[in-house]
Amino acid sequence: MPLADDTPGGNGPDALLEATDLDRFRQALNDFTVDGVADRLGLRGRAALERGDVTGAARELRAAADDPVADLTSLFLLGEDVDVSRAARALAPLPLGTAVEGGLLAGTPDGGSVRAAVEVRPYAEAVEGATDWWVVSDLGSDVRPGPLAADHVLGIGSASLTLAQATPRLPVGRALDVGTGCGVQALHLDRHAHSVTATDLSPRALRFAATTAALSGRSWDLRRGSLLEPVAGERFDLVVANPPFVVSGGGAGFDYRDSGLAGDAVCETLLRGLPDVLADDGCAVLLANWVVRDGEDWSDRLGSWVAGHGCDVWAWQREVAGPDEYVSLWLRDAGYRPGTADWTGRYDAWCAWFESSGVAAVGMGLVALWRTGQHPVLAFDDVRQAIEQPVGGEVHDWAVRARWLRDTDDDRLLAAVLTPAPDLVRSRGDLLGDGGWRTAAQQLRQSHGLRWEIEVDDAVAALVAGCAAGAPLATCIDLLSLTLDATPAEIATAVLPTVRDLVARGFLLPPGSSGPVT
Repeated sequence: MPLADDTPGGNGPDALLEATDLDRFRQALNDFTVDGVADRLGLRGRAALERGDVTGAARELRAAADDPVADLTSLFLLGEDVDVSRAARALAPLPLGTAVEGGLLAGTPDGGSVRAAVEVRPYAEAVEGATDWWVVSDLGSDVRPGPLAADHVLGIGSASLTLAQATPRLPVGRALDVGTGCGVQALHLDRHAHSVTATDLSPRALRFAATTAALSGRSWDLRRGSLLEPVAGERFDLVVANPPFVVSGGGAGFDYRDSGLAGDAVCETLLRGLPDVLADDGCAVLLANWVVRDGEDWSDRLGSWVAGHGCDVWAWQREVAGPDEYVSLWLRDAGYRPGTADWTGRYDAWCAWFESSGVAAVGMGLVALWRTGQHPVLAFDDVRQAIEQPVGGEVHDWAVRARWLRDTDDDRLLAAVLTPAPDLVRSRGDLLGDGGWRTAAQQLRQSHGLRWEIEVDDAVAALVAGCAAGAPLATCIDLLSLTLDATPAEIATAVLPTVRDLVARGFLLPPGSSGPVT
């Protein structure tokens, strides 16, 4: 079935099936849900599937009940051949021949068996009242071994889950999903946005996204084109992007990861362009990779891309990978295997490009932007610790605190009643010396959210504890001065920068703060 309009900026793609057949397919999937699959696989089968052991999952499934859900799992998640009669039963009322013609299955209805040509995965949010969705993508290299096709459409993976979990879920008007792929981000946006627009350069991805939307009872404005080009001149309240951010020498590659631009140019282009499509107070969240060169701080590089655009920015560096580690990661992701000629040739060429380009490493992380009319706040944090998911509420709350700090001078800060975050933990390390035990170091740690851990001294720890009594910060400082050989003014001068950092990181909450928005 051809695209309805295969030109950039066209009227959008057709789904894999006609509307009537989509309804039939949806009926067949009625019990093919997250819980239904989990019940058939059992604990060991689910664990096997989560670690990519498709063979182990299939073995557990064969011991489960012989029913349509088990057969759909074998077909669309495990990539196994399924007997024609069983496949016909599982897909009813959708005719088997229609499934083959539509590109869902490979094989012939009069043959002995069929197999899936695509992945159809049940998916649901971990929120109360969530309904099941079905996400359509290509089968991964764990199911279909060997290098992926150039136009491979990625399914639900760690990157897409990271972005979904980091996106604030406040009600918004217009939402935009840049590089929608299989449409998983658009599904999440649809839950809290009045309208959803999704773009992708790949016609194949747009067809899959259209099918995902139709099967899940959704309707989106799908547009073909590169990055923000299909929405030039428009404004959105929320933008998410999981772009083809892989750092390389450029050129042709895999649609889902390679932009064709050298180095980190695609992320620079996107970050420079996002302010132009954000409505006032609009938010954008995107995954990004960036070049790290010897002697260059990653924050300086990203800062040059976002400075002067009127947006508050919070960037996280979650990982840093050397060239060899980075190349191995993405070659494996594309289905290449160590020891093969393909692997060796691509590995050597890619590492040689890193060396000739002076790239020492690649930073990987997330960037959030908010369009503001005020003097923008720019923050760049290494976030290497394990965090509590979902973290989208924390992303939103950071922006609220950052704006409060920007608008609060020292006098107002001293008059404010700050509240310690719930469940803060203080830990101390004591050294044994001639005079007995003495505290050598102590830390404050958050039990939830971003789980920051920072070094503090006795004075800061006492100040945080004093805030729990509900007194203004100035009163807490006055009380602290009684135990220290310093005046309240001297203590305030010393601790206010630390207090601002504690507020920015969420150890201390400004007046009127509430819990994260999930």
